Amino acid sequence: MNAVKTDAGYVSGTVLGEPDRPVHVYRGIPYAAPPVGDLRWKPPQAATPWHGIRECTVFSAMAPPLSPPDMPVVDPRPRGEDCLYLNVLTPARRPSDSLPVMVWFHGGALMVGSGNEKMCNGLALPSHGVVLVTLNTRLGPLGCLAHPLLTKESGAGASGNYLFLDLIAALKWVRNNIAAFGGNPDNVTIFGESGGSTKVVNLMASPLAKGLFHRAIGESECGLGTPLKEMEARGERLFAKLGVDGERDPLAAARAMPWDKVIAAAQAMAVDLKMPWGPPWSPWDSTVDGWFLPDTPANVFKAGKQNTVPFIMGANLGEVTVPGFIWMPWVIPGYVRLFSGARRNGGKVYAYIFDQVPMGWKSQGVTCNHGRELAYVFGDLDPKSESWRMPMPGVGATDPGLTEADARVSQLVMKMWTNFAGTGDPSVQGAVDWPVWDEANDRYLYIADKPEVKSGFSRVGQK
Repeated sequence: MNAVKTDAGYVSGTVLGEPDRPVHVYRGIPYAAPPVGDLRWKPPQAATPWHGIRECTVFSAMAPPLSPPDMPVVDPRPRGEDCLYLNVLTPARRPSDSLPVMVWFHGGALMVGSGNEKMCNGLALPSHGVVLVTLNTRLGPLGCLAHPLLTKESGAGASGNYLFLDLIAALKWVRNNIAAFGGNPDNVTIFGESGGSTKVVNLMASPLAKGLFHRAIGESECGLGTPLKEMEARGERLFAKLGVDGERDPLAAARAMPWDKVIAAAQAMAVDLKMPWGPPWSPWDSTVDGWFLPDTPANVFKAGKQNTVPFIMGANLGEVTVPGFIWMPWVIPGYVRLFSGARRNGGKVYAYIFDQVPMGWKSQGVTCNHGRELAYVFGDLDPKSESWRMPMPGVGATDPGLTEADARVSQLVMKMWTNFAGTGDPSVQGAVDWPVWDEANDRYLYIADKPEVKSGFSRVGQK
């Protein structure tokens, strides 16, 4: 199954893993045309077909990030606007295997991050019997810019949300092509963490994404949505900062600017406006444009107009109980609003709180803070990997002290996530019977070395 036919042409990849459990890996498959030049700030267009077999063994460039000025990007990997590519990891032996598909949306507050990270492209999760797709989209001002001129040009009376339209294009690619990789296009789960969870919630709220996925998992964010006029005003400020607002054709002038100039202007604009760099109010957000997003996600769910699919959502205990390192007191109330709306429309909801911390960190008083579940979700238990070298308050690069307990939790989480992808029920026979959430019981799964079903999800972290 090495050479696979997609709707744009054949691709080849490589085979990794053990001889008896191979995973076929394809990196850098284009799912849309490069959004450069005149295609900057336009919906993604179809990829150009190619002849012969395209070798897909190397990651594509990552999208230009919008990082805070005092935190410059030191990642040496290539980046650029030509970033609309995805990666496929499949344990299928043949196309007829028709395995569940899981599509990963990376985090980063819609401004930074990449689907090319080593952790989310590991073999552990797909080895549980799913086809894993990771991807890159436009980010920050290149992915979320709204402007009155763009709204007028669009034909839909909308602008912004190009990042989310990229996600939809990737899901359409999955629908049209994943069967050739042994995946089932009628059983697709979208999942993401932090900004990736924001992407999940927005796609659940968007009529444009209807039918493109069948289950969803959101980790540690609930999505907000900003009115079109406000996002357009930010776009006008950016054009002024670029110095193109007085040009005869400001759009053409802005599209002719090198992407690094756009990023620099966006950084300067955010500093001038004293805008924060993380949730709940980031410089760039989804736009309530009446087209991709008819209303804020919370209001869409409240009205029962979301894409009704089973979904899992939750947070890490330290995110909602410990002020300081990415404290998110809004996220549980935000989830409950989504849950209640979904339930009124017949949706199945599963809630969780994650609280596994390796002993080396736990002994130093470290709580389970933002992003700490990810290594468990992807089975990355190498203490030397990037997953375990992220900054920790008061800890730095200390060995986390991983034990068999961490391995057990990781195996359980991967099994629950992939069971959910396969069946819509995350329970694991003999280990976890995870109940559906509703207002009356308010039950959730406490995920740690000794998982436990508890009541009172809506009260976790609330004073």
